[in-house]
Amino acid sequence: MDALDPVVAWLGERTPEELARLIEARPYTLGYGPEPRTLHSLAGKLLAPHNLASIDDLSLPELEVVLAAASMANVDGDVLVVDVPEKELLSGLGAESGERRAAALAVVESLRSRLLLLPARQGYVGVPAALAQQAGRSVPAARTVHRALTASYNKPEILFIAGGLGLPSAARPEAARSGVQREVVAFLTDQGRVRALVASAPADARELLDRLVEARAKLRTFCFVARAGRYGFREDGSGDPATDWLAARGLLVPAGDELAEVPLEVSRALGSDYPFNPMPPMPVTKPASPERVREEAQAAVSAAANTLERLLKALDMRPATMRKSGGVAVRETRRLASAAGVDEIIARFWIELAAAAELIAVRATKQEARLLPTKRYDDWLQLPPAQRMAPIVRAWMRFSETLTWSPFEQTPVPLHYERYEHGAATLRAALLKLLADLPDGTGLVLDEGTLPEPTLAALHWQCPGLLSTDPAEPDYRPEHNLTEAELLGLSAHGALTGPGLALIGSGDLVTTLDALLPAPQEKAHFPGDLTAVVPGVPTTELADLLTATADRESDGHAVVWRFTPASVRRALDAGRDAAEIIAALTDAALAPLPQALEYLVTDTARRHGQIKVVRSACCLRSDDETLLQEIAGHRSLRKLALRRIAPTVLISTKPVAATLEALRAAGYAPALEAETGAMVFERASRERAPLHQGHGRPRRNGEPEAALALARRLLA
Repeated sequence: MDALDPVVAWLGERTPEELARLIEARPYTLGYGPEPRTLHSLAGKLLAPHNLASIDDLSLPELEVVLAAASMANVDGDVLVVDVPEKELLSGLGAESGERRAAALAVVESLRSRLLLLPARQGYVGVPAALAQQAGRSVPAARTVHRALTASYNKPEILFIAGGLGLPSAARPEAARSGVQREVVAFLTDQGRVRALVASAPADARELLDRLVEARAKLRTFCFVARAGRYGFREDGSGDPATDWLAARGLLVPAGDELAEVPLEVSRALGSDYPFNPMPPMPVTKPASPERVREEAQAAVSAAANTLERLLKALDMRPATMRKSGGVAVRETRRLASAAGVDEIIARFWIELAAAAELIAVRATKQEARLLPTKRYDDWLQLPPAQRMAPIVRAWMRFSETLTWSPFEQTPVPLHYERYEHGAATLRAALLKLLADLPDGTGLVLDEGTLPEPTLAALHWQCPGLLSTDPAEPDYRPEHNLTEAELLGLSAHGALTGPGLALIGSGDLVTTLDALLPAPQEKAHFPGDLTAVVPGVPTTELADLLTATADRESDGHAVVWRFTPASVRRALDAGRDAAEIIAALTDAALAPLPQALEYLVTDTARRHGQIKVVRSACCLRSDDETLLQEIAGHRSLRKLALRRIAPTVLISTKPVAATLEALRAAGYAPALEAETGAMVFERASRERAPLHQGHGRPRRNGEPEAALALARRLLA
């Protein structure tokens, strides 16, 4: 029978959605090499060594089960799968009965659902050979007493340990090393004698040994001194009496320079063969009422939608220049941050996510590279707010970095791929899972912006391969990920929100986002102070109208625009006339327009175009000779070197764009005229970057749509 037959049969029993999730979770199944055409070829691709999920993706009990199964699997030769007796696995985990057995079987089933353990014949568990080898490299098994003594010590150290154990051979220095070592090995491999010895140990030595055995951990110590490839005992000790007591009796042996471990037989004598911790530690929590969580999430999602729209609109109006060394230029990042009303770090957060969602991309030529919207951005603008935010949220979930954190405490450059953060997406998923497991009505406590040690221990249980709990080297990525989740409305007040829960598989993301985002507003209030106020999120059409005719002043629960002569002139420059502007604003108003606003529009329109800038020779033309005389003598326009060549004509030494900019800065309202005499309306560039040019971040997982399509074809 083919070794893959049980796996193929198991794959054939999955639903299309289940199979698609499995395909999506393995990054090399789609897009690398030929697409699988049968379930058998899919099984082979899923179990390829480079395509197996990393053990860093596992929770602590999952990792413990995998390590135990990998240790029992005897990988010999070129094999794909090794069968391990299920009974032996459960016994090694100390889970032969009761709740521990049920918990261990649940973990085994969870691992099988992801093909990290495999379907096998009755009574066996299939272990992928590549995973067994990966686990062995990541967490090497402890050495036996005999191997440790042989590799680490010379005869004097063996005699010293024999003396610590009270063996007769310790009093016979003339005895052969091999005979003394046999006595020591016989003692330390006798479980009864080891337990009796440990029972007589000082309390602090027993406690230290229990901790090391339970965690299968190595110990940093100065107990041993390296001597010509082997080790001796430090004469004045390590500074810790508990460590010295254990080492003098062979209960701790050298595992490297300044490193010690518990021999394998000693670990087995003091507990199960392999550790198994099915229950997570409890994080530190606080009350978090559902009403408050919802209110904070609603405010965050609304602010996120507004911020992202403003940033992308600014990029649409003026593409950002990229640095030659890669990444968005600093001045451009500051400009976009100012347009969005956020600091540079948060601007980088939105730029990266927009690029990952393929709303923006880099367009490179021989002369320069610029960041600008893609065609997907135009379609995105037509979507309701919830459907706009969904691809951004999904991009964050699979992103390969913690965007608001830098290991060097420097502001990272947007779209500059200078570092890769191992396991960022896995850590992010583990944090959301931790929030999901909190009791209802509670949230995580932050102590001066950091998570308390019990909470970090609970998160470490979720992803032990990624998060250090060493207080000397704190890892601040969890706090930064929590901040990013709050920016997106996935968590609030330390608790998971509806969209956050949907993101990890419980509900529809768009539906939950839609429940938080109010319906877009089609109308605005126009008070008498030349402002427009939208109580909520405006529709795209309303936002475009107000942005074209007024300056956006503030965001929040209500968005405010202010009308000025310059903002109205901007609309006139784009080709609108006074009647059109007033009609559009009237249609968008909840009440009649204030007279002050109508006067502002008509007065600005009356003065607009009195000066004509001729494109061909950059001439200024106006029927108002007095106005031209005034402009020619204007101090701030001297840089144009204006010269009057006719009563109604001035010429400028500067190009058209520079002349228009200088005139507007001086308070005038020129209009652009073509060589034919027709008015030229200035419009923002609609240039678009192509998709899939390799400028976006690599995605952690495959495309969900492609994975589902492949699953349906294979199951059909």
